Amino acid sequence: MAADGTEEHVTLKLMVMKGKKKVVIAEAGKEFVDILFSFLTLPLGTIARLVREESKVEPPELALSSLYQSVQNLDDGYLCTDTCREMLLRPRNSMEAYCRRLELNIDDTEPTEYFVCNNLITCSYTSPVMLSTFKNENCRCGCMLAKRISAETSYGFVKSNSRFMITDDLKVIPHSMDKIVNVLKNSGIKSLSSVNVMSVNITKNQVVDMLKCCLCSRTVLTDLFLEKLPREILHKRKKIAPSDFEANDSGNKIIVKIMQRKSNGKIVFAEGKEDFADFLFNLLTIPLGGAVHLMEGCSCVGSLDGLYNSVVDLDEDHFTTKKVKNKFVDPVLAPQFKLNSLLPLTCDYVPKYFCYVKFDNQKRHGHVSRIIEDYYLTSVLKPYDSFSERYVPVEFVDPISYTNNNGKGYLKGPTTYMVTDDLVVTPSSSISVMSLVSSMSIPVDDLKEKVVSIGTEEGVRILQASLSSTSVLTLGLSHLTKVKEDN
Repeated sequence: MAADGTEEHVTLKLMVMKGKKKVVIAEAGKEFVDILFSFLTLPLGTIARLVREESKVEPPELALSSLYQSVQNLDDGYLCTDTCREMLLRPRNSMEAYCRRLELNIDDTEPTEYFVCNNLITCSYTSPVMLSTFKNENCRCGCMLAKRISAETSYGFVKSNSRFMITDDLKVIPHSMDKIVNVLKNSGIKSLSSVNVMSVNITKNQVVDMLKCCLCSRTVLTDLFLEKLPREILHKRKKIAPSDFEANDSGNKIIVKIMQRKSNGKIVFAEGKEDFADFLFNLLTIPLGGAVHLMEGCSCVGSLDGLYNSVVDLDEDHFTTKKVKNKFVDPVLAPQFKLNSLLPLTCDYVPKYFCYVKFDNQKRHGHVSRIIEDYYLTSVLKPYDSFSERYVPVEFVDPISYTNNNGKGYLKGPTTYMVTDDLVVTPSSSISVMSLVSSMSIPVDDLKEKVVSIGTEEGVRILQASLSSTSVLTLGLSHLTKVKEDN
């Protein structure tokens, strides 16, 4: 809440066609555009969690929700470390530092914290100092990494003096008269007397609703601010077969058995080893902009393409730094989240920090004892007093492989997993397979098995289908099974 007790909000001006429930264009500054661009930074796991929130807009039917629930339901014994579940359910945002000062930040993920050894006074004499972004990992000395230590931060996306126009499908355009005229012409408006201007105050709850609409609709502003029944938005969703793009295959392959119905070719479930389940769980850590990037800006999902391509096309002069635009154009996973995935996304570099420690040397009974007076992380070395101060290099603890010798994924092996068409992932067994087939009332003689090889192309297709359908395997592997879903 704001200091005066009113709900925090940002203001947006809408140009609306008279007599029609249609937004022609909106005008906004940095505050609103930063919020829109932040959608692209959100990991898919965060989005799966946010869109489940109750509001006047119903949650989109996404297989990501089933995938997220599968991680919640998975027994601890199948996960490599205690941290793995947290990494998947609360994935880190690789551009988190730029989102902290948003006027309305819908990401409810706890900000990244840094932890050093509880016995720092001793470990500060051992180079490097162990550092973790997850609490209660083990230090090499045997103590817990549970002592919080502060780090540096950054700022927003676009410059504060910029003004932008936003179309109904969330294309963001720098303000200029010729572009306004083009938008009016394309909307069939010949006279400004046929439009009204209205202002709306957008709250955090409405930002969540806007994210939901962004995944479903190409008339987001109209649906959110002019429609009387926003729940009807979901009926505008189309089931879209994955685009025929060319994915650069990484060479990695995952072998999977699929069970299809003979009558319609649809996939009932797939079975694969832990590498298949790991690949699917990895989808939750990918930023939304990274997903659209992998689809070459053609996801065909709601208004995502317009929003993503706006960032790509926007001149770097409008961003706070060139680095910010580069992070949007070539998205990365958060540090330490890159695993053996089929998808060609790298993780952000682990920042190079030093642990600054300042001691207070106290003389008692002829002996000098040392206590820590101050400590923090820094990337800058400054002149210091070697008797009472130290700068010690730090080494990040890998939250997965530090206690897992192979370090290949979130899941232990060997285990076979069953994955349904809508991405419910569970350990496979004869009983679970029979129960699934029975619950769907599928005759046994209507089933056939096929072995398929999943590479980068199939991985991207599965990713795309997970954002637009609950028939993910059927859609994502349709080029292998020759099944097409009607739009």
